[in-house]
Amino acid sequence: MGRRRGLRQIAIVLAALAAYELARRLIAPDWPLAQRHAHDVLGWERGLHLDGERTAQRAVLPLPGAMVAFGVLYLGAQFAGTGAFLVWLYRRSFAAYRRFRDALLVATALALVVQWRFPVAPPRLAGVGVDDGLLRFLHLDIGSRTSAAPTDPVAAMPSLHAGWALAVGVGLVLYARSRAWRAVGVAYPAAVVLATIVTGNHFVLDAAAGVAVVAAGFAVAELIRVPRGATLLPATRGGAVR
Repeated sequence: MGRRRGLRQIAIVLAALAAYELARRLIAPDWPLAQRHAHDVLGWERGLHLDGERTAQRAVLPLPGAMVAFGVLYLGAQFAGTGAFLVWLYRRSFAAYRRFRDALLVATALALVVQWRFPVAPPRLAGVGVDDGLLRFLHLDIGSRTSAAPTDPVAAMPSLHAGWALAVGVGLVLYARSRAWRAVGVAYPAAVVLATIVTGNHFVLDAAAGVAVVAAGFAVAELIRVPRGATLLPATRGGAVR
């Protein structure tokens, strides 16, 4: 029974990811609009004094080893990191796993709608003085005008890297038993967000939007999950309800 349930959960998550990637493949990049939106985002950041992409990247560029590490983190965090977390959480607490799974699925659907209706070029492709860190240090072109990118390359807003990383961090803080892993939960989202910025793949506001859609995902998932009139009981750190 347990093995069958585990296989069913793997199938659900993989099917959802496949649908997300297929939808992104079907979105034709509107480069002029995406670049205009990128400059709009940068303008909003300047108004809020959040335009730190160039400064952050210039601080890290002289450190090739750090740039390679951030590039590897960027490439591995979204799917490998989140996937490993969900497997761990499934084994730790199925109720918690189901809550996080549903929230991430809802958040991903919301993000796809935003990416479709509001395309935004990443800083590395927006002509704002930010280099392509992955291309420069890892020789990987993950999406440009000349590459054969498998998915929509102008879907920087919102950053699911940032949103999913925050969910992973919160999950580790809430459900990990050791202080070391809870400390990882605190540091992990910040490290992933920094990786998205210094590699030139996201603006600061992209990360903020990613956090917002994941928060909305949890809110919507709770509304769907909890029957009207039901009372929520507080959960312990281990996920058991008393």
